[in-house]
Amino acid sequence: MPALVAKSLSLALLLAGCLFIPEHMEQSPPKIILDTDIGGDIDDLGALYALHVYADRGLCSIEAVMSSWSMEHHVSGIDAVNTYFGRGDLPVGAYKNEEPFAKEEYTWHLATNYPQDLSYDEAPDATSLYRQLLASSADTSITIVVTGRLSNLYYLFKSTADEHSDLSGLELVGQKVKACYIMGGRYPGDGGKEANFHWGGPGVSQYVIANCPRPMIFNGGKIGHINEGYGTGSRINELPASHLLRSGYQYFFTNPPDWTGMESSAKVEPWSIWDIITVQLAVTGVADYFTVVDQGYNEVDQVGVNYWRSEPDKEHSYVVPKMDPQQYAREVIEPLLLTTPQHQRK
Repeated sequence: MPALVAKSLSLALLLAGCLFIPEHMEQSPPKIILDTDIGGDIDDLGALYALHVYADRGLCSIEAVMSSWSMEHHVSGIDAVNTYFGRGDLPVGAYKNEEPFAKEEYTWHLATNYPQDLSYDEAPDATSLYRQLLASSADTSITIVVTGRLSNLYYLFKSTADEHSDLSGLELVGQKVKACYIMGGRYPGDGGKEANFHWGGPGVSQYVIANCPRPMIFNGGKIGHINEGYGTGSRINELPASHLLRSGYQYFFTNPPDWTGMESSAKVEPWSIWDIITVQLAVTGVADYFTVVDQGYNEVDQVGVNYWRSEPDKEHSYVVPKMDPQQYAREVIEPLLLTTPQHQRK
């Protein structure tokens, strides 16, 4: 058959394995590495929490969590969440390509008020941890979920042979990764900069997306935005005051970052769920929630502006809404956030 047809069929079959497997068919739970910019926006906390809930249900395994900013408290905050779920030994990788800095964000609050025993200095470099984990994994067994800037993937892709593997970073990803789920971009594109694609730095998102050797599935800035009907979170106020998720969200709304434009609130307000959606897609698929656009490719420029091009066809896809956003937020995402960790149940 023609090469383009064969390639399209191959991608369709792969996406079927990633996204469209019927519930009655057996499938192995995905092995996930979560790469997060936790600490700025609060939906990153919701995403990590939801991932642990899925793991409690046996729907995935968490191989590691990577922090994509050099914030000192991010690693400790991640470890506090992992420990809250009884997974305090999970590897956490730190972004160490910039000088570390400290800031009192909700990750600082979590690290200060909940058990954890991992610091930024003690955490391994994210690139090295990625290489170690991929090298020891079976072929096409790892699902990478990125809910922040693409800086860690950039340095992984650029990495060369080391004590973990003789392969380059691109070769390791091509051999060991099943697919990458990415929160970022605008679809089909309107000339605007989406934060995750922009804040990686000049050329970072462009390089990663142009060179990734495995399928990439994107959900963009509109999918999950409260202005599009996806807001949820007010029921977090029903959780006990000592509950980690409520405490983290409450800190965020009591001490809102300047970029939010919000006034301080004594309660958790509805909020966007971009990153939680990325986790949901990677673990349980599109189901009846989204429709996949898989013809074409994602083109990104130096500053992170992206456009969806109809050709040539590459192993890229993005999702568009199928279920009503409010129904999706209420019936799919909210129950994850209200689930008590198995480790905390009596």
